[in-house]
Amino acid sequence: MSDRYDLLLVIGRFQPFCDAHRHAIASVASLADRVRVVVVGDDMPRSARYPFTMTERLAIIRAEGFDAVAVPEVLTAGERMAQLEGLSDGRLTALFVFDGDYRDVSVSKLYPVPDIEVASDAIRTAWLEGQAFGEVSDTTRGIMADVAADPAFPALREEHAYIRQYKQEWAAAPYPPVMVTVDTFIRHDGKVLLVKRGGLPGRGQWALPGGFLDQDETLFEAALRELHEETGLRLTPEEGRTYLTGQRVFDQPQRSARGRTITHAFAFDLSGLDLPELIAGDDAAAAKWTGIDCARNMRKHMFEDHYLILDYFLNKA
Repeated sequence: MSDRYDLLLVIGRFQPFCDAHRHAIASVASLADRVRVVVVGDDMPRSARYPFTMTERLAIIRAEGFDAVAVPEVLTAGERMAQLEGLSDGRLTALFVFDGDYRDVSVSKLYPVPDIEVASDAIRTAWLEGQAFGEVSDTTRGIMADVAADPAFPALREEHAYIRQYKQEWAAAPYPPVMVTVDTFIRHDGKVLLVKRGGLPGRGQWALPGGFLDQDETLFEAALRELHEETGLRLTPEEGRTYLTGQRVFDQPQRSARGRTITHAFAFDLSGLDLPELIAGDDAAAAKWTGIDCARNMRKHMFEDHYLILDYFLNKA
């Protein structure tokens, strides 16, 4: 690593930022005149996978003496590249990547360091399971203690245990499983249809109606079935084809805490139709029509990448 750069961008989610992160950054800090830590996941709701808020993560990293900024989750490599271009402002830049989603961008030089995230994940796991953990700063340890004392912490532990059990049940499969799901984006006269998740993971968070593909159905049939089961809104296949306005596969490898999950999302515009009353069912605790302006401000309350899927179809329309 003999090259010299104006700026070294260090990218990660830092759940939590640990000593291994700090040591790794120190090992390459001499490559550039300036180091900036870029924290991914602004406005993400608390979950077992992301238990620390952006405010908490920035406080930890700045206490370590680093310049740190936050960026929101985005959907595509092009959007990630735009984030980095905005931060680099034309300077010769190297990228030190703790986050796999950012390994597909093009900068002057890229240094991926995935093993550090394994150490961070182990610390988070031990903490959620009430086990001893080390290799974090006093500031990090203090924030972890504050989160553990919060009344919402038992729900994080419950979700963590659910995900761990979910993965263990698939551990005996001959190949790592790839799950297939469907989601539906429904627009109606300035409103979109959302459901509140009643089950784990993401209990209490808002999402698009959807679920897992059954063995005996097409993706399109699954989308219509899940829509009806979760909201009471029924579309026949003929109606679905009439009102279908778009579809897209969302396949970011890390998009779901449950493991590799590819979702096929279908968009429908039912504007102008008289619709029946919504009836939440299956694993949905509630279903409601939400104004588009309100939905655009719900990133902090939406499950995994469902806000990005919603935003994609709203922008496409």
